[in-house]
Amino acid sequence: MGKYQLFKKPKLSYPMPFIKLFPSIITLLGLSIGISSIRYALDDKWEIAVVCILVAVIVDGIDGRIARLLNATSTFGAELDSLCDFVNFGLSAALVTYLWLAPTQQQKLVSWISVLVFVICIAIRLARFNIGILNNESSNKKKYFFVGVPAPVGALLCLMPVMLDFDILPIWNLQIRNYKLCINIYLLIVGFLMASRIPTFSIKNIVIRPQYIWICLLLFATIGVTLLIYPWYIIPAFALSYIISIPVSIVIARRIN
Repeated sequence: MGKYQLFKKPKLSYPMPFIKLFPSIITLLGLSIGISSIRYALDDKWEIAVVCILVAVIVDGIDGRIARLLNATSTFGAELDSLCDFVNFGLSAALVTYLWLAPTQQQKLVSWISVLVFVICIAIRLARFNIGILNNESSNKKKYFFVGVPAPVGALLCLMPVMLDFDILPIWNLQIRNYKLCINIYLLIVGFLMASRIPTFSIKNIVIRPQYIWICLLLFATIGVTLLIYPWYIIPAFALSYIISIPVSIVIARRIN
């Protein structure tokens, strides 16, 4: 009879309230939306494809907070979130950019190599992030800085050439797809920034003085309205501002040390 114990049906774990699963359901919803960007890219619906990634970024920003509010944080949820980040911000964002370049590509191998490097770099970045969570690494510096460019920001930077092609560059009759080599080099740089240990600003622990709260609320409200009206102007502007902020964050981080 002993040999049959290997096939013994495992005992069911204790029942789990549905509310505990809610954050993971939101994470999977973000995965479904993010990976749908590839489907729209295959149909040449570039704006919808980019919007899918943007929605996935928003979902990624709220699922963890919802889990903490509901006291539903778990190792499973953290690992699921990391895997979804890899698919949404690594595979999906890179493939959308590759498919966008494909119609004008004569050297598709070069673009494919840059996409592979980008995806590998985001995998390294997420693996390092997961190790930090497991080891409970924390320091005063890490309250104000990320190590490398975060995955959601990396996806937005990856898609910036696509977004520039929607409204901004057509004003000057520029065809950014003709600069395929520059775009491929740009993707490599973004990938390396994600996998690097360069400190980049984190706004999670920024404290706002009471007398400036109304200014911040007014500023964010103005940005939000403008973003809804002119998304393909505002988002690339934010991406460019973030790139410019990287050298500043390096200098400030060194001074803190």
